[in-house]
Amino acid sequence: MGSNLEISASEADIQHILKKSYRFTVPDYQRLYSWKEAQWTEFWNDLNNISDEDTHFLGSIVVIQYRKSIDELDEMEVVDGQQRLTTISLLLRAMQQYYEDIGEPIAEQIRETYLHEADFDINEYPKLELSRFDNDRYQEILDGDPMNVPEEEQLRKAYDFFADKIEGLEKSEVDQLRKHLLGSMTLVVVECDSAGSAFRLFETLNNRGLELSAVDLMKNALLQVASEKYPGGDESEEYEQIRDQWEKVLEKVVHEISEPDRFFRHYIMSRPVPDINGSVTSRQLYETFRNIIEERLPTEGVTLVDYVDGMVDHADLYVGLTDANIDEFSSRPQKKINRRIRNLNDIQASHARTILLRAFDEFEEYEDILSLLRLLEVFMIRWRVAGYQTGSNLDKVFSELCSDAFDDSDPLKTIRLRLAEEAPSDDEFRSRLTNSDFRRNAQTKYMLDTIERRYYMQSGEGKEYDRATVDLEHIAPQRTYSAKKYSPWRDVIGVGEAKFDQYRNRLGNLTLLEERLNESASDNPFQQKKDQYKLSDFEMTQAVREEYDEWQIDQIEHRSEKLAEIGVDIWDFGRFK
Repeated sequence: MGSNLEISASEADIQHILKKSYRFTVPDYQRLYSWKEAQWTEFWNDLNNISDEDTHFLGSIVVIQYRKSIDELDEMEVVDGQQRLTTISLLLRAMQQYYEDIGEPIAEQIRETYLHEADFDINEYPKLELSRFDNDRYQEILDGDPMNVPEEEQLRKAYDFFADKIEGLEKSEVDQLRKHLLGSMTLVVVECDSAGSAFRLFETLNNRGLELSAVDLMKNALLQVASEKYPGGDESEEYEQIRDQWEKVLEKVVHEISEPDRFFRHYIMSRPVPDINGSVTSRQLYETFRNIIEERLPTEGVTLVDYVDGMVDHADLYVGLTDANIDEFSSRPQKKINRRIRNLNDIQASHARTILLRAFDEFEEYEDILSLLRLLEVFMIRWRVAGYQTGSNLDKVFSELCSDAFDDSDPLKTIRLRLAEEAPSDDEFRSRLTNSDFRRNAQTKYMLDTIERRYYMQSGEGKEYDRATVDLEHIAPQRTYSAKKYSPWRDVIGVGEAKFDQYRNRLGNLTLLEERLNESASDNPFQQKKDQYKLSDFEMTQAVREEYDEWQIDQIEHRSEKLAEIGVDIWDFGRFK
């Protein structure tokens, strides 16, 4: 795993882990206790099935070790494994209660040895402290009366589950279970020296059981900095506001967006202060964010409260960009803008959201936003068709534009020149349009739809339609050589299967067709298709019928070249001078 991870790992039974002189703490960024009956039942069955000679491995827990002064207990911050640790402690608490009820002194041993820890001054602390959102209920179960915790709470349900299982057992049976829990069940404890090491570990292991993300760690770092910065610590008004605002951001982006770390990366790269001039990858996100909140914000005079408030403001905008549902302008302009955003989404241009987050701050007129969206369409379709790498290359372009363009007197001109410089040339774009394979996806449908509207429907007489309801039609069927019903095409197409495979997904072999016009085949398949196309409202499809008497490789090549010329003209930076 590499020495730079600065970790150590050791396997031990539950008894040895809980007897050590430190306490486990669950940070506020962790989710609430969420194990349910299925997990409790599996845990209980595993425990009951251990024989005296066996051990049972429960998995791993990942902790960050914080050394304290001699007057304090060392702290193990749990970044993965809180569900297991909490469940173990609740089972031990149920056992403690069982022994108390029958007057057995072993109850006190469980309490003092495994559920609590004392420092050198005999000050006693819970062995496990949950996040502030769960801890009051947990401590009531641990040291008070579990019955005081509402029955619907998950922690109470877990306690009741184990208490019910133990209640009807003989003391010898509970003794056996206790010994197996403490001496035969084992965990690997992975100790990291910092949150950064923990995050790198998670990336390296890529283990589905390790659910920590950059966003989780960012919240932890944010709350740590807030508690240290403001008088009153985690009781201060500022801390409460930052925590509440962060929760609002998470509520907006984590539940609405499939890859929430994108929002945070794009937001960071879009901001004028602090100015991040370059890409921020998913791997760099946590360290970059930590540097911003610990060093950059104080240096540049931005408060932590204002920075997080800005995230809340932009989270709504980001979700709007993701859904193509911006609510910033009056009805007609807004409709145009959302249509353009939908185009970008169809061509998978999520990287462009960085500059859009900034542009909605900088541009007051909707015409400027619309012009930028057109430029981004030209740039992104050229980039995508040419097969250029996405990722940090695109992030770098848009981040640098956020740093430079909006300080110029004509930001749109600066953006156009930079995008034109980075984009594939006309010759490369034309060649790719002519010779590439195009899959039946939203990007291809966007391209044909745009060609239909901008070239074939120039008269404005074409029928309005919703692109989502339209089919992508292969003129020579995609399965010409694999489906029996298309067998007449094999003679018509005039080449073997290997040659046809090079042409079947070319742009020239694709057109738009209404869903109601279904494919069929006959002895004269292209003629049959032409009869269908005659019923279509799409002018590009009518043009296929009118311009071609037969459909072979030469015709696919000819139409691919024609559509490529049209495409180079439509997606042209020169239109925006």
